[in-house]
Amino acid sequence: MDRAHARALLAQERDRLERLLAAGSGAADGADLGDEVDDADRRDATPTDTAVRRLLRARWVALERAEARLAAGSYGRSVGSGRPIPDERLAADPLAELTVEEAAAAERGAVGEDDGAGGLVSAGHPFKVLEDADITPEEELAGEEDDDEPAPGPTQSMRAERDDRLR
Repeated sequence: MDRAHARALLAQERDRLERLLAAGSGAADGADLGDEVDDADRRDATPTDTAVRRLLRARWVALERAEARLAAGSYGRSVGSGRPIPDERLAADPLAELTVEEAAAAERGAVGEDDGAGGLVSAGHPFKVLEDADITPEEELAGEEDDDEPAPGPTQSMRAERDDRLR
């Protein structure tokens, strides 16, 4: 990808991020005071707003890294392997730091916990697809055991004896 086209893509991404960050900064200013239900909605939205701002800041940091790579002449090459990143990938995501294969490996956890890809890749993804959707992960780990039923076998009884020595 030529430098002028890369510079234009990064400028478009910078403008987009600036608009999103500016739009998000006024969302929770408290100027619209409503009843308790409105306030509850605002409180419920706070974690989402925080998550979105965190992602936008991560994209902003990735943008700065991409601009630094462009200035250094290494934009368009993987930060992991140095292999070229296809122009189509850069057109779709100008902040791409890895090839598609490397990004897929990072998502599977093969690259490590944090490969520096703008904080957008979660190598330690907490979810997994289960073979049987009706079984919870806990049930899968426990196998066929059912914690609600007592284990078969002899019952244990408690026997209490009085100790007259303590009186």
